[in-house]
This record gives sequence, C-alpha cells and structure tokens, in this order.
Amino acid sequence: MFLIISGFISILCAWRWGDWKNWRRYLSTIQYFIIGDMLYNLFTMDFPLWQYPNPPNLLPNHLFTNLFIMFIIYPSTVLIFLYRFPKRNFFHQLLFMSIWILLWAVFEYFMVYFGLCVYHHGWSYGWSISFASMMIPMLLLHHKHPMWAYLLSIPIIVFLLFWFHVPIFTNK
Repeated sequence: MFLIISGFISILCAWRWGDWKNWRRYLSTIQYFIIGDMLYNLFTMDFPLWQYPNPPNLLPNHLFTNLFIMFIIYPSTVLIFLYRFPKRNFFHQLLFMSIWILLWAVFEYFMVYFGLCVYHHGWSYGWSISFASMMIPMLLLHHKHPMWAYLLSIPIIVFLLFWFHVPIFTNK
C-alpha cells in the first residue's frame, strides 16, 4: 500500500509542482532514467541486488512493482526536479540536490522498513544512498549535456557490475 500511496502522491506533486506544459523538454531525461533501471533489471535478472517481493507489495511481483516505479515515480520526480532546479547560486543548487537525495533516501528507508524492498548480494541501504547521490546529479547532467551523461554512465555501470560480481558473462 505504501508504494501505491507514494505513486499517487508523486503524481499529485508533479501535477502541482512539475512542468506539465513542457513535459517534452524533460522526456529524454525521463527515458534516460527508465533505461538505466531497465538495464539494471536486464543485467541482474538472475542476480538481483534488490527485489520488490510480493507480499508485502500489492503488485504481483518484482517486475510489476519496478514498472510502477519506473513509469509513475520516475517521471514525476524528473518533472519536478528539473523544472524546480535553481538556475543560479551554486549553494542553492547543492542544497536542492541534497534535499532530493534525502527524499530518495527517506523513500528507500520506508521501502526497506516495510519489507517492500529486500537487498541481496552485498547491496545495502548505504549503497542506495551512494547511488542516489550519484543519480540526482546525473539526471541534471543528462538534461543539460546528454552525451556526457551517457558516456559517464558506462564506467559507472561497469564498476557496479564488477564490484558486485554480477555474472553477466556466464551461462547457466
């Protein structure tokens, strides 16, 4: 129920504080966000670092829960974050990003607390916070300089795959 309520709240927040009139301006960054998560799911299909179990999730399985997050929460997040990002003053920009990282950390905390997200293979809440601390600036980088974001994403993905020993090159 927490996830469904979170999705509903994120839609309401995006409707209130997001830039729906100009949603196309943010579409490529929304797609970048979703594609990144889809790559995670593809690479870790047989070796998940985290999962969304049912129960306690109301959605039938990890796939449906993940799709719900990808297509409801991610677009809402991007529509608000990029539209409301401060144009000037580095301190305000840093504070704004820190607030968004904190929001992701709180969301993840409740997901883990209620058993809606379970970690595996060395992933932890600390890794999630570290990932959010990288993800938020990467969304901004993609919005401003998409090619740089894609190029920087490659070593990040490779690092995570090797660090967590994800067996993507082995046959079962």
